[in-house]
Amino acid sequence: MTAAGPGRRHWSQTLVLSGILFVLVCGISTLPVVRTSSVRITDTWFLLAPPPHEPSRAVLVLIDDDSLQQFGRWPWSRVLLAQLNTNLAKAGAGVIGLDILLSEPQSPEADASLRESLQASGRTVLVDEIGTFADGPHWIEPLPEFAEAAGAVGHAHAPLDEDSVCRRFPARELSVNGSRWAFAVELARRTVPERASAFLAAYGIPFSDDNPVVIAAKPILIPIWFRSDRFETISARDVLQGQNLETVRGRPVLVGFGPTEISDRLSTPISRELPAPGVEIHAQILDSILTGRELHEVSILVVAAVLMCTCMLVVIVFQTWHGWWASGLLLMLGIAVYAGGFLTFLWFSRIVPVGPLLLSVVAGPLLVYTADFVMVEQSVTRQLLGLRSWLALQTKSGSMPEGNDLSWKLQVLHDLQTELGSLYELHKTLLESTQDLVAVFDQQGNLLLQNQAFAAAYPSQAETQLTLERLRTRLEPTDDGGLQSRGSVVEGEAYLNDELYSARIAPLPPTALAPGGGTIVTLASLRTRVERDRSRAEALGFITHELRTPLASIQGFAELMMRYPGSSTSAGAPETIFRESKRLLALISSYLDVLRLDAGAKSVSSDLIELDGLVRQVFDILQPLATAAKMRLVFELGEPVALVADAHLLSGAVLNLVSNAIKYGRPGTDIVVRGLHQAGEVIVSVSNIGEPIAPDVMPRLFDAYFRASKVEGSKTGWGLGLAFVKRIAEKHGGSIRAESQPEGNCFEIRLPMKAGVTGATKGVV
Repeated sequence: MTAAGPGRRHWSQTLVLSGILFVLVCGISTLPVVRTSSVRITDTWFLLAPPPHEPSRAVLVLIDDDSLQQFGRWPWSRVLLAQLNTNLAKAGAGVIGLDILLSEPQSPEADASLRESLQASGRTVLVDEIGTFADGPHWIEPLPEFAEAAGAVGHAHAPLDEDSVCRRFPARELSVNGSRWAFAVELARRTVPERASAFLAAYGIPFSDDNPVVIAAKPILIPIWFRSDRFETISARDVLQGQNLETVRGRPVLVGFGPTEISDRLSTPISRELPAPGVEIHAQILDSILTGRELHEVSILVVAAVLMCTCMLVVIVFQTWHGWWASGLLLMLGIAVYAGGFLTFLWFSRIVPVGPLLLSVVAGPLLVYTADFVMVEQSVTRQLLGLRSWLALQTKSGSMPEGNDLSWKLQVLHDLQTELGSLYELHKTLLESTQDLVAVFDQQGNLLLQNQAFAAAYPSQAETQLTLERLRTRLEPTDDGGLQSRGSVVEGEAYLNDELYSARIAPLPPTALAPGGGTIVTLASLRTRVERDRSRAEALGFITHELRTPLASIQGFAELMMRYPGSSTSAGAPETIFRESKRLLALISSYLDVLRLDAGAKSVSSDLIELDGLVRQVFDILQPLATAAKMRLVFELGEPVALVADAHLLSGAVLNLVSNAIKYGRPGTDIVVRGLHQAGEVIVSVSNIGEPIAPDVMPRLFDAYFRASKVEGSKTGWGLGLAFVKRIAEKHGGSIRAESQPEGNCFEIRLPMKAGVTGATKGVV
């Protein structure tokens, strides 16, 4: 009976802790950030899952950049769309889906041409979608004549989750013309009706169209099973020219947009660099229906049962093992949870929300260790009370043991020291685990405890002991008032050693450490917000200065030509306007090209460039600036070199360096640009005469938004030029370096050389 008591208490404690962990995880999982993170974890399964053995039957016809270059910008004439539809029909396409809104009329002849093509093909499906207007969302329907000619219209509505990612679609929606199938479902119904019927039946959706009239509906959202391999794609240019049409015979074809400028792009679980175009998402849905791949979410009861079992397992593991064994088991348990969810997804087509399960694995040790902490504290309290009662009793009775009869007392004190040491280590671990600055002061304001983050931000000195009053004196208020009192708690934002923090000063109840009570100070760094605000301010500086200066010059000379068209002063105005416009366009183009490269919307071109011609084009653009500063632009080329690079990007990089050399150079001096090839590299250097760059500035010179303190107040700009030059050099597989000289500075761009010639030239502008 006695032996069974501790066992029952152990299991009862395990069940209680498991229940607390279950409730805690369920509560935390309702937070939006945790819920989104859980969904993102399951998104990785789509990338890890191998593509289906059966290749996709869907074919994408994209109106891409080649098509727009060949047949002009969008919108095209309906005559071209009619020709596109007719060619696909003649090629034997099983069904044609036009993911193009046809809601606005064009000329009667063009509309008639498309209507006749739709009637002749008899296999085209059109789309409608929900558009956002000033008075709210409305359906955008195709023109009635097109809808009647096609005979089928499907909706292209794709709801997004909280993180703006498309993972599900409504198979049926209410439109202005009644209940309507999704675009991909309508295509599947006309391709393989039996598979479409089986797919919809798996989600409890009737296949027939003769449903009773519905005045309100909550559509059933079906998970999309994305396949990671790419669909077969044909350019609309080839279709219009009658090329590469042998692959569309008997297969469903979806026609949509490819370029980011004109297509509706949505983020999906398999999106990498750029969101997927809408027509590709329709193809994913259609492929799932045609291949019979159904994806379902596990019921909430099953999830709750699995979560409860996981909570019990975590509690048992961390009650049994400690130290490195527990850390290893924690890692293995997390991997097992993720792998179990992935295998369930792969083998049984079920989505298990592993986020709460992983959260229980992470939160379980904290809960168990917290329970151990409470038990340790209770044990210490009982021992202290027992020791105090025993000492009082022994003193009162006068029978205190003497001399060597203290061995058992020393053992009691040793046990007490062990418990106190465990409690201290636990407090220390909890205090150091936070990244915030934490300090505890007693009732008189003297420092009792501080974590390492606080000690590093506010190093104490022997002659001046840190107190609460001194700390509050060092906290500098912000412009909006600084710290504000809210009852007994003081909160707000303040600076400490030029660093912005969110400060909270709150009272502490009496404890064994501070019997009279105390104060806890918590400082959370706001460095990320400060850097973000600075970035926005610097970007505004680019708009107000870098663009305003050439625009003001263009406007001034244009006004001069309008007021005094016949004066001699106006004779040179067109040339100045042209040069300033050219410099403005070059400046904007260089920045936008780099941004497109980073976004993946543009690739580095391979142009054969004569370095001599490129530098002289830059000189032509910047000559007015150099003339205004009374500077000469000098170009020295040891051997004329031709290299393979992106002409626009390389020109923008050289333009930035020469422009900076003029801006920070001494008036009346030379700006020297040199070019040479050495050890398989092309070296382009730009030198000026002016204030040398300080050594402490060099390590951060190419960081975005960084500007040296000596020039921040004197030279306007936004600190992105050199950062863009560095990224341009790296995109070409090269590098950039800066060197401070006795009378100025030199910047070098080093690029790999693909081809070259020999000779020698020198030019002065």
